[in-house]
Amino acid sequence: MSNIALGESYTPDDTRIYAIGDVHGYLDLLFKIHDLISDDLAQNSIKRHKIIHLGDYIDRGPNSKGCIQYLINLMASNENVSCLKGNHEEKLIRFLDDPIATAYSFLTYGGAECALSYGVQPVHIDVSNNEMLAFRDELLQSIPRSHIEFISELLFGQTLGDYFFAHAGVRPGVAIEEQTNHDLMTIRKDFISYHGLFSKVIVHGHTPHHPIEIKQNRINADTMAYATQELTAVVLEDNQYRILAT
Repeated sequence: MSNIALGESYTPDDTRIYAIGDVHGYLDLLFKIHDLISDDLAQNSIKRHKIIHLGDYIDRGPNSKGCIQYLINLMASNENVSCLKGNHEEKLIRFLDDPIATAYSFLTYGGAECALSYGVQPVHIDVSNNEMLAFRDELLQSIPRSHIEFISELLFGQTLGDYFFAHAGVRPGVAIEEQTNHDLMTIRKDFISYHGLFSKVIVHGHTPHHPIEIKQNRINADTMAYATQELTAVVLEDNQYRILAT
């Protein structure tokens, strides 16, 4: 299969795609970006559209719980919406499964704020194992089962036309259909530093970059909403792209 560059890549016929970057617990920004998308669809009608969330809905910001519930409701009411799994969603699931081994990674990268949004007071990473287990148990009891099921069932990647969507990116030299879930959620340096083309243009988040990063082989929609208050959606249609941002 030949490789393809941005500008040569096309969406499916009569289809517009909105790909939304990392949310990180900012429900107000999630509301705003969807309002912008609704306005865009009203002003520029098209036969079909897809809305893809690129992962990292939780941690750092004040309302992880609200973001997850919003997305659950949105997917239930709109078949055009899909959500990918980010590494922060994976961190939460791993912490709930094995809190002793994963406490540092969870708590120091926004998990404390996530716990607070579910009404649970986070502990310090240096507490005893028993205290960490008690914290995990309280958090597990406080997170609705529907939220855990939603996170557990998230997609790792999605292909539409000449574009491939993943939270973090892909490993160069590996066919897209052979990528590991771990790389799709976590890869950074090897992907970001690669300047060659892939069989699809990759649309991703995960690696903070402000303003939005546009390359011939990828588009990075993670505009550091938790720090900039700018949540970004890449709008793809035919072989063109444009940007919506809060």
